[in-house]
Amino acid sequence: MSRRAFLTGLAALPLLAACGEKPMLGQEEPAMDPKGLQKAMEPIAARAAPAVLGVAAEDLGTRQIWAFNGDRPFFLGSAARVPILAAVMADHAAGRLDPNETITVRDVDLSPPPSAVADAWPGRKSYTVAALEDLARAGDNTALDLLAKRIGGPGGVNGLLDVRQLEGISVDRYRRQVETEAAGLASFRADWRGETAWRRALTSVSTDERAAAIRRRAIDQRDTATPVGLVRLLETFNTREVFATAEPRLLLGKDPGYLAAVLPAGARIWQAAGSNRPELGLTPESHAVALIELKDGRRIAMAVFLSGSTASAAAREAIIAETGRTVLKSF
Repeated sequence: MSRRAFLTGLAALPLLAACGEKPMLGQEEPAMDPKGLQKAMEPIAARAAPAVLGVAAEDLGTRQIWAFNGDRPFFLGSAARVPILAAVMADHAAGRLDPNETITVRDVDLSPPPSAVADAWPGRKSYTVAALEDLARAGDNTALDLLAKRIGGPGGVNGLLDVRQLEGISVDRYRRQVETEAAGLASFRADWRGETAWRRALTSVSTDERAAAIRRRAIDQRDTATPVGLVRLLETFNTREVFATAEPRLLLGKDPGYLAAVLPAGARIWQAAGSNRPELGLTPESHAVALIELKDGRRIAMAVFLSGSTASAAAREAIIAETGRTVLKSF
């Protein structure tokens, strides 16, 4: 567990409790039981093997963080939309980006599926920033690349993270670069747009080349995030330290499944969840990044990653769901 988790997990000050005054942020009695969670998570991680499980959860009221492999970098995959959208929203708040601005889509801007923007091209070549954000929240790779380019590329995204001292997250390439390099392909081409054409391109790569690409990705530190880094980003968003709004839908969307399946009664969730395409029997990454609001108004930030899994899609989702259920029991 990180030093920060121990510090933020201190009990409420007796003096404040005796006076009947509302404790200051970070001084409330922590909800989570770190030792109990560690003990409960170990058998889940064992069942997930040979995949690696990483999870972090933060009580956004007390700022208490608990983590399991929380400082380990995991491949971001489609979870890259969270830091990219965060950077876009920060530019909105700073007055540097107008939601009504129109962006033109060129052939060199297209990215692999999923992408409704690429599917519609060249029939439609222009979108407002607001329209691209809506598509990006659904995981549209071309929309994410266009937004990232508008705010200065991956460097612009990392610039926001650096300024806010949000460590453990790195967005280093456009989605079109990440996806093609991971498959052992050259730069993305316009005639690869659409699921059918993209699958054809993927199958054109030899098994040896695909295996080599998988090995390279396994040791690549680019486009990675730690679970703790992502919940710290959600904390910053929730407290409006950078952003003009704390409306979770604008950052995370509301993906179904995964953690949504284990919510206690009366709770709400905003979630970015997904999984990479399996390659040679291996799924490089599955994730769920979420902000959960309990019935009593308390908010929990959670990030769960599962890397290098050989399990089926249903089994991977079950592991992530069980992880979320175990954490939520602490509340």
